[in-house]
Amino acid sequence: MNSQERVFAALERRKPDRVPMLEWSIDSKVINAIFPQCSYLDFLEKIGMDAVSMGFEHTMSGQQGDVQPGYKFKDKWGVTRVYTGEAIAYPIEGIIESKEDLKSYNPPDPDAPNALGFFPELVERFKGEKAIIWENRDTLSNPRYLRGTENLFLDYIENPKFAHEITEMALSYEIEIVKKAVKAGAEIVMLGDDYAYNYGPLISPNHFKEFVLPGLKKMVDAVHELGAYCVKHTDGNIMLILDLIIETGVDGINPIDPIAGMDIQKIKALYGNKVCIIGNIDCGDLLTNGTPEQVIKAVKTCISEASPGGGHILSSSNSIHSGVKPENFLAMVEATKKFGLYPIDANGVAE
Repeated sequence: MNSQERVFAALERRKPDRVPMLEWSIDSKVINAIFPQCSYLDFLEKIGMDAVSMGFEHTMSGQQGDVQPGYKFKDKWGVTRVYTGEAIAYPIEGIIESKEDLKSYNPPDPDAPNALGFFPELVERFKGEKAIIWENRDTLSNPRYLRGTENLFLDYIENPKFAHEITEMALSYEIEIVKKAVKAGAEIVMLGDDYAYNYGPLISPNHFKEFVLPGLKKMVDAVHELGAYCVKHTDGNIMLILDLIIETGVDGINPIDPIAGMDIQKIKALYGNKVCIIGNIDCGDLLTNGTPEQVIKAVKTCISEASPGGGHILSSSNSIHSGVKPENFLAMVEATKKFGLYPIDANGVAE
């Protein structure tokens, strides 16, 4: 199998030849520490990732060249963001303060020049060899950023119609940009809105069902109608809403956050017949503070718990952020290649 076939097999809950690997994002500091002056696309090839990805965070206005922490800019939504030294700039100020603001607001144009950034270049280079991922938003993050998290969650209670209008406006754009991305060659759409803290969902299950779930289902259906796979990425402890997420028909769930108490062996046992399990090497402590030997041990444990029977893709528990030790990321990748060869059973992996 090549990398593309390996990922597709796992998403279809079949056994590939080896446990595939993917990452939501890889920070440039880690890239440059491993392969100095290496481009993102060259790095993906050299390191041997089975899936390659880019998406919404790469197409924000203002994200050009090297910038220093503290640099502020407005993204394509008009949301003010600030660089903190991480790959993704942090949203600090919304733009919709009232119903009047929403009426006069113009969302981004999915047909704007360069709306997909350098995604076509990624497709041209890796099509047919590696699985092509477009990262996208769904129904929670953009309304939070446009309105402000506290304001939006108050709207859920005090002004639900307004909250629905903002959500539907943002979702309309996201569906159109997904259509464009799949037409350009995306084979997997990974939806990146985080739904939870370490201790549970950001909002109640009832509010999730009313304000988030319908749009998520609409997005999943749209992706499938386009002929692509759909993966849901969300940090935190999502146990209270995981049944609802899986009922939308997503093909994969990522990253099964261990710091939040998400047990990948339990999730595989409960849902492995319905969805591909993608995760979950701890990037909060282990990849940041641990040793390569500890990482190798964690990879072997993860494979023995989640990979038997297929339907598992190994990844970090969120992303390869700037705090990850380069040698630990390398250890994770090499251990997966060594110990992730099928057949695999729950008694362990081959030495």
